[in-house]
Amino acid sequence: MIQNLTSVSQANLLRLYNRIWNEHYFPTLWQQAVIIPLLKAGKDPTNPSSYRPIALTSCLCKLLEKMINRRLVYFLETNNFLHRCQSGFRKDRSTLDNLLALETDIRLAFLQRKHLVAIFFDIEKAYDRTWRYGILKDLHDFNLRGNLPIFIQNFLKLRRFQVRVGSELSDFFIQEEGVPQGSVLSVTLFSIKINGILNQLPFTVKGFLYVDDLYVSCAGEDMSVIQCQVQTAINNIQNWSVKNGFTFSTTKTAGVHFCRKRKLHLDPEIQLDGHKIPFVNEIRFLGIVFDKKLTFLPHIKTLRKRCERALNILRVLSSTSWGADQPSMMRIYRSTILSKMDYGCMIYGSARKSVLQKLDPVHHTALRLCSGAFRTSPIQSLYVYCCEPALDVRRQMLSLHYFFRIASNSLHPYHNFQLRPSLLRLQNARKTFIPPFFSRMQAILVELNLNHISVTPQPTNTFPPWKVNRFYYLNPFENFSKPDTADTIYQKLFSEHRSHYHSFTPVYTDGSKSTNQTSFAVIFPNNIYCFKLHPSCSIFTAEITAVETALKEILNRSPGSYVVYVDSLSVLQSLKSMQPHSHPLIFTILDIYDKLCARGFTILFCWIPAHVGIDGNEQADMAAKMASTLFNTTVPVNDIKKFVKNLCHSNWQSQWNNEMQNKLHAIKPTVQDWKSFNNRKRDTLLTRLRIGHTRFTHRHLLLGEVPPTCPNCDCTTSVSHILIECPLFNLQRQHFFQTTSVTLPALVGFTPHNQVFSFLKSIGFYPLI
Repeated sequence: MIQNLTSVSQANLLRLYNRIWNEHYFPTLWQQAVIIPLLKAGKDPTNPSSYRPIALTSCLCKLLEKMINRRLVYFLETNNFLHRCQSGFRKDRSTLDNLLALETDIRLAFLQRKHLVAIFFDIEKAYDRTWRYGILKDLHDFNLRGNLPIFIQNFLKLRRFQVRVGSELSDFFIQEEGVPQGSVLSVTLFSIKINGILNQLPFTVKGFLYVDDLYVSCAGEDMSVIQCQVQTAINNIQNWSVKNGFTFSTTKTAGVHFCRKRKLHLDPEIQLDGHKIPFVNEIRFLGIVFDKKLTFLPHIKTLRKRCERALNILRVLSSTSWGADQPSMMRIYRSTILSKMDYGCMIYGSARKSVLQKLDPVHHTALRLCSGAFRTSPIQSLYVYCCEPALDVRRQMLSLHYFFRIASNSLHPYHNFQLRPSLLRLQNARKTFIPPFFSRMQAILVELNLNHISVTPQPTNTFPPWKVNRFYYLNPFENFSKPDTADTIYQKLFSEHRSHYHSFTPVYTDGSKSTNQTSFAVIFPNNIYCFKLHPSCSIFTAEITAVETALKEILNRSPGSYVVYVDSLSVLQSLKSMQPHSHPLIFTILDIYDKLCARGFTILFCWIPAHVGIDGNEQADMAAKMASTLFNTTVPVNDIKKFVKNLCHSNWQSQWNNEMQNKLHAIKPTVQDWKSFNNRKRDTLLTRLRIGHTRFTHRHLLLGEVPPTCPNCDCTTSVSHILIECPLFNLQRQHFFQTTSVTLPALVGFTPHNQVFSFLKSIGFYPLI
């Protein structure tokens, strides 16, 4: 509703926000919340603590919170106030970072035949007991003064809430401590308050934090030394928590002693607040179950049970003769089941092959349910027919995506992770030990010939949220549709445009993308610059690199007036909108643009249509295609993700090309999505005909019977024999297909014959499929 307000109403709303900000007043209604209690799974409904509170607050307040939160986060990140090992609610960080840290430390400890002791803490009522004065003190220690800390102080005080059950509302209750539930600012304020906990650890003890999920770990050969170091770290954390208002649950805090030594060794005795911390054989941390041997077998078993329960969703929604169509079923599968198996797969994917294979039956069952394929259908046929790769291929692809994302983030704690030479030699010597994540990725990179790719680093300093982006571009052709406009009209319009800006030096940029080359060109009146990029770079990268090169070249010249002509509207729109997760060169170009304006240059940007006979653009296009000099070897992470996906698909296609004996291969030689019938029964029948496994032809495999034979030809009955080979049905083929010589692709290929089901009914095979 706010987005669709008139500009006058939005200006009034902005005026209200500025008054709240400058006059240090906070509306009373914005300090109120309505709590909706939701019962937790398997909990006692008569116990109030069994409910999860969902807090509803003012949408107008949330919008103001977002604006302030962006400014606060920018200030914290640019000044490096947040600990590098804190991952919660930070850009380009996730729970996977904490899981990666733990798995890497455990693998390295196993490699060196060391013990690793990890303690997993549980903070009681973390949000509800956050010390408000402590938040304001930390902001003051960060040297924050003025309106922002005053706003946060007013935001936190006098918070009230009432509980709603059905249509009934309770009385108001005062929230005396903690950050407000359901608030945009709360997560950042909580991160600020708990940030100091990681500074209490000795240098021998590692710790990672995701919001309130904290673990500390220590590795070594002598258990008594480990026990002493971990106990010191816990004592420091306990003292800090007492001073800062946090309380650890002694019943939910637990430890795991990770070790692969076969000799008998006792767990350490470590205490928290006078209570002995229990040590368990496995623990669930951020959704992944870690066992003391790091086999991930308990996690795989738990995950399989969850996914098998979720398979009932597919069974309810569709059968072989009724229900949802295949595309809808595949979307539901990917969102409700496959997403569960995707989460953390780059971590638990280090498990042994025999352990990971326990998830394959879930994948195969889901594909059969979605497609309606017969139970005996070959696995490779299911993959190709549903255009969904095997789980090991998917795990490999997602692991590469995560690896390159880390490589692009220079602030990531594992950005420059490398094993010491001694550990590399040890790893090469001990082949039975599973290597850590980065070693596994290096092996995959070499296997896929990706080890030569360098990632373009993400910009560390972006535009401040309060800075107005003054970039704009000209578009003299916006009222003309390219399919309906002749080239001569565009040429005339451009000529008129140049007559208005004849004093501006024209600069033309263009990018080119072919199968084997990505390149760009920049055309000045007296100079031509054309270069090649890495083949994996996208056309967008080529276009925006051309713009960057043009501005850098202008920066080296004396001040003047220039018009940069770009035929990529998406590049200009991205520069104008400045999306948070945009191309890494966006902010580089805007920074150069600001420098040019500050030095007295007049820079205009103009969109022009491509391939309409505009001389400068045609010259740039030709120069880009002829480029031979390598410009830059780095590739943006989003381009690498697409390249990796295409490479995995290409490898899958190569494997499918070798499946010459597969029945589906003759009909579908290319791995791609095929359209399906909206009618579930017809779509199921078509699926079984294409794969070549039907109830009549392959039921014997399930029952241990003799394969059916054709009484007329005295050969094994198959779908191919029934549809195109058996002479007994030539009369029906002539009637329905107008010929007796037909092929499987013509009958059940990408576009099935409209008479194929009538033919099957006439020969009596339709109900047997």
